[in-house]
Order: sequence, then C-alpha cells, then structure tokens
Amino acid sequence: MDVWAIIAISEGALAILMAGTWYWVSRQHTQYSGWRQRASLIALALPTLALVINLALATVAHLRPLRELDDASLRGGWYAFAGSVSLWSLLATGPLSLSGLILAIVGKGIPRVAAAIWSFLILVTFFVNLALAVNSFHGNAP
Repeated sequence: MDVWAIIAISEGALAILMAGTWYWVSRQHTQYSGWRQRASLIALALPTLALVINLALATVAHLRPLRELDDASLRGGWYAFAGSVSLWSLLATGPLSLSGLILAIVGKGIPRVAAAIWSFLILVTFFVNLALAVNSFHGNAP
C-alpha cells in the first residue's frame, strides 16, 4: 500500500470523527448570538473545509501520482488548470486551519475547544501532505 493510500484512509477516518463532532455541536442547541460565539463556530468550519480538501487531494494523489499530473500539466489546457487547482488547494489548507486555530483562541462557547483541537490536527496533516507532495518529485527518474 502506498503512502497516499494511507493518508487518504487516515483522513477519511478523521472526516468521520469530524462528522461526529459536528453532530455533537448541533445537538447542543446553542444560540450563536455574539461575534465570539459565531467565531468559535466558524473556527470549526474552517478545518472541516481544509479536511475535505486534503481528503480529495490525497485521494487524487493515490489514484494518479503527482509526477504524472505535473507532466500532464506541461501540455497546457485543462491539465494545467487541474495542476494549478490542486496546487492552490493544497496551499490553501494551511491558512484555513491556521485561521481556525486563531478564531478558536478568540472565540467563546461550546465548539471552541473542539475547533482548536481540529485546527491543530488539520494543520499537522497539512504539513505532512506538503512534505509528501514535495518529496514525491524527488524520487528516482524514469
């Protein structure tokens, strides 16, 4: 089993746990009237979005190696567009999770602690995915 398959499976498991967190938050029946309460809710939404992007990118990297995607993007057209979207999506997950961590610090309410934990976990997975993506281009030349 390759590394990207392991990453995709682990991020799928994280997505299931994240769905459980959202279920728990929705069952609290809390009013988010102040800006700090809404900030803590948005702080949970940002790492959720980053996790969905990471899961999609890890699945694509497992199904089609990044070197192939990079070689295909040199032909231009849709391949170049797909390469740019995947690169910017990968780079966007870091600031999304970091922003979630900052909002969890200034937020108040029930999802605050869960948002901080999830933001930290997704930030770690961002750095792992980034290191693997950069390292995938330094393999043996064909």
